[in-house]
Amino acid sequence: MTPQPDAEGQDASEENVGFEGGELEAETNFADLLGPDCVIRRVDKDRNVIGGAKPQEMQQELMTRASAQKRIGACAEHVAGMNRTDKMQWALDLKEKANEFYMARNFEEAAKLYNDCLVALDFEGSPEENATIAAKLQLPVCTNLAACMIEIGSYMRVVEICDLALSVDSGCPKALYRRGLARYRMGDHAQAFPDLEAALSQIHERRGVKMLASDDKEAAATRAILDDLERRVHVYLTRIRQFGAQERARCQRMFDKSTLYADRPDAGSASPESLQVDDSDEAIDAALAGGEQAAAVVLGGAVRKKNLPDGLATCGNGTDK
Repeated sequence: MTPQPDAEGQDASEENVGFEGGELEAETNFADLLGPDCVIRRVDKDRNVIGGAKPQEMQQELMTRASAQKRIGACAEHVAGMNRTDKMQWALDLKEKANEFYMARNFEEAAKLYNDCLVALDFEGSPEENATIAAKLQLPVCTNLAACMIEIGSYMRVVEICDLALSVDSGCPKALYRRGLARYRMGDHAQAFPDLEAALSQIHERRGVKMLASDDKEAAATRAILDDLERRVHVYLTRIRQFGAQERARCQRMFDKSTLYADRPDAGSASPESLQVDDSDEAIDAALAGGEQAAAVVLGGAVRKKNLPDGLATCGNGTDK
């Protein structure tokens, strides 16, 4: 279920939907500059290696970040003369337009507009005013931007954005789930598992609060979102547990003398392909219709499709209001 934006979007003029940053020309090809023997490693904030990258990927990422910085500068100049109320309204209108792009599966354009929204954050007011800005603008924009980055495949950026969202609400279920999902997709199960467990705990807690709330449409919609999110969290927690069991079994077989002989029939029974999964939303949605056990089987039994965009619900039921 994807919640509708709060109101109809505004015209896609420069004033209402942000600014197009100029594309940067690549003066030098990184692959030629770095040479064939260059090894690029991605690290987290603690300098732990979490994966590799090709020179072309590194070049594209740097160019994208430079273009984003130029765009942000243009937005900052635009809102510089606005008061707090005008900034807030400008950003909210922009967020509605971004929601429309997201629902149309134009994730790159949506991400640009969500980034533009963050430029209007103004925390120079009273604590009460700052809390309102954080709740109405910073938190939903960050979780929506993280959803876009998941669809695009920028998982490191997802972690960064979710960290920002969690600085506003440390128990936000969508931020915890999306950060856990990004870490899962990067193969970092050790950090994904506690994120997903924390998301599950918060879902239970917040759903209990909603059950006590008045039985209006908004409360019912929120409970439905939390129910769907819970099912998805269970799928990934189950998959991580299964993967851990498979890894322990493989380690145990390493000490089994019978597996030391490559010509034995069972020598290739634990190939790397058997550990790859199809966690696309098409597979999960189909499996969820048959229950969580069926979803876990789907995740455990197929190679993940490449370049297949996930469905809207992958990131937790689309956009936040």
